[in-house]
Amino acid sequence: MLYASLLLAVFSFAVYFYLKGEFGALPAEEDAAYARLDYYRDGRFQSPVKTTFDPDKVSGGAGRSILRFFSRSVNAPDNPLPKVMLDKSSFSDPPSGYALYWLGHSSAILELDGKRLLFDPVFGNAAPLPFMVQRYDDAPIKREDLPTIDYIVITHNHYDHLEKQTVRSIKNGRFIVPLGLGATLREWGVDAHRITELGWGDSYTKDGLVITALEGVHFSGRGFFDRNRTLWAAYVVKSTRKTIFWSGDTGYGNHFARFKEQYGPFDLAAIEIDGWNSGWPRSHMFPEEAAQAALDLGAEETLPIHWGVFDLAMHPWHESIDAFLEKTKSSDLKILTPRMGEKVIPGVTHTEHWWN
Repeated sequence: MLYASLLLAVFSFAVYFYLKGEFGALPAEEDAAYARLDYYRDGRFQSPVKTTFDPDKVSGGAGRSILRFFSRSVNAPDNPLPKVMLDKSSFSDPPSGYALYWLGHSSAILELDGKRLLFDPVFGNAAPLPFMVQRYDDAPIKREDLPTIDYIVITHNHYDHLEKQTVRSIKNGRFIVPLGLGATLREWGVDAHRITELGWGDSYTKDGLVITALEGVHFSGRGFFDRNRTLWAAYVVKSTRKTIFWSGDTGYGNHFARFKEQYGPFDLAAIEIDGWNSGWPRSHMFPEEAAQAALDLGAEETLPIHWGVFDLAMHPWHESIDAFLEKTKSSDLKILTPRMGEKVIPGVTHTEHWWN
């Protein structure tokens, strides 16, 4: 009995320290500086619109069980998804003037004016424990095969957007992150001089690029008690020739039309389309809202992101892309739907509805 108790204690401590490392450190000394912000109150960042959760309204049938986090989703595709496999040799050196590689979900590589940006790189699962919230399929590139990256742009700290193992594997490039997230990266071994934290409306300028963080209707958190201790953000990346909008995770609001007025016109808008559920109606956009956001932004081309990899909201894996295309079919929007890993030159590359 004593032996079993000791084993349980050792196991519990091991799990605790493992989870503590996955949760990451939180900002402390920065709190006083944040107090001047109108979107920070009582030690927490504030969403422009309050996000809510109503368990009685959660949809998803059998997928609503908590056991869904521990097994392959009933909504997963039956077969491996078509993709273009990549490695270091797939990328030019130096990077091209304008190209995009969607890696699935919200991960992507953007080449712009000879610089390479990596957005929300996640190549494993989307939970603190490795056997939870598994991917539908392997990523089109392994983290160790990533090319040289100039900027790693993180929208927020949720597990489907920020992965400790990947962060620790990236030895070059500057991390552009929302306020508060620097503490997590520093704990994970990233040198402070490689981290730039941005508040909403703040910009980082270098190499002919201007990267600006903007607000979104969302929240943050990796642990049990850290909700909204770090910020979340959308981004505008502006070069001498192109302007790119990257939505991150957000509910719908009038901010999209305002972004167009303040930072547009946009050559490309990457817009989240999945994660919606009646149980959390403000945290993500429903298909009709994502379509309206795309119209509000009025980009030359639109890239749907945040789909095709994880079952986060309990609906069939291609439902969101089908619904988004249905809602936008009568518009003049040009929608890019590349396979994961496919190189896209916006304005040149024709993409197909590969999942049909």
